[in-house]
Amino acid sequence: AITKHLQKKGYEVTILSRTADESKGILSWDNFEDKLTVKPDAVINLSGAPILDMKTLWTDKYMKECETSRIDTTKKLVEVFASSDSKLKQPEVMIATSAVGYYPTSLTSTYTEPYIGSTSTDGWAASLCHKIEDAIVPAEKMGIRTVAMRMGVILGRGGGAYDNMRVPFRLGLGGAFGDGKQWFPWIHLDDAARMYAFAIENPKIQGPLNAVSPGCVTNGAFTGALASAMWRPALANVPGFALTLLGKERAAMLLEGQRVLPDKALQNGFEFEYPTVAECCNELVNGSD
Repeated sequence: AITKHLQKKGYEVTILSRTADESKGILSWDNFEDKLTVKPDAVINLSGAPILDMKTLWTDKYMKECETSRIDTTKKLVEVFASSDSKLKQPEVMIATSAVGYYPTSLTSTYTEPYIGSTSTDGWAASLCHKIEDAIVPAEKMGIRTVAMRMGVILGRGGGAYDNMRVPFRLGLGGAFGDGKQWFPWIHLDDAARMYAFAIENPKIQGPLNAVSPGCVTNGAFTGALASAMWRPALANVPGFALTLLGKERAAMLLEGQRVLPDKALQNGFEFEYPTVAECCNELVNGSD
C-alpha cells in the first residue's frame, strides 16, 4: 500500500529485499549500495518479522528475529547512507518504523509524542521500540532529518490484524481480547501509507510521529464496530489465559493497551480519511481493493 501510494504521487520507489528482481525495482540488501544510481529523496525502513501474526509460534528465537529484522536493517541503512565515507549521497529524510509499544500500557493515561519512556520498566515491546529509534540517531547527527513512525495497529485488507479477525467475525465467533477494556490504538492502512508520504514531504516533521487514528477506542469498542459492520454479534471474547498460550509477551500486547493520539500529525495539517472506527470498519468490510 505504501509503495502504491508513493508511486501514485509520482515517486520512483526502489525496494530492498533478500531476493532481488531489478526489473521490478527490487534490489538485494547485500549490495544495494552498488546498484543505486541516484540520490534518494527518502529512505524508509519497513522491515520486520510480523509480531502479531497469530499463525506464527512465539518462541525466543522468533522474538529475536523480530528484533534483529528491525534493528539491524535500520543500522545497515544508517551505515550506508549516513556514514562519512559512504559512496551514496545522503537522503533528505530517513524514516524508521517504530510502534505505539514505545508507550507504557495504561487504562487512564493518554500519550503523545513528547513522552519519554523507560526501557527498564515498560516491557519487551517498549525495549524493542527504543532500540529501533536509537538505531536511527546517528543519521540525525549526520544532519539527516529523521522520523520515528510510532505505528498503531494497521487495519487493512490482505494481511495483518484484520486478516486474523475476518473469518471468525464472519462466522459470528468474534469478540474482544480479555475484558476488552484495554485501549486499541489503530490506523487504517490507507492513512498509514498517506502518513509516510506526509512525513517525507513535510520538513517540519522530525522525531517521533504517532501513526494512529484520532479516534482511539477500547478493544471492546473496536470489536463491536467490526461486528456491527458485518451484521454479526461479538460475543465470543477470547480469555486472557488462552492468549498466553501464544506467548507471554504477545499476550501482553493484546491484553494491555495505551491511549495514543496523533497530535503532531494533526497540528501539522494531516487529514485522516478514516478518523473513526466505524468509518474504518465499514471500509474494511464493504470496500474494494
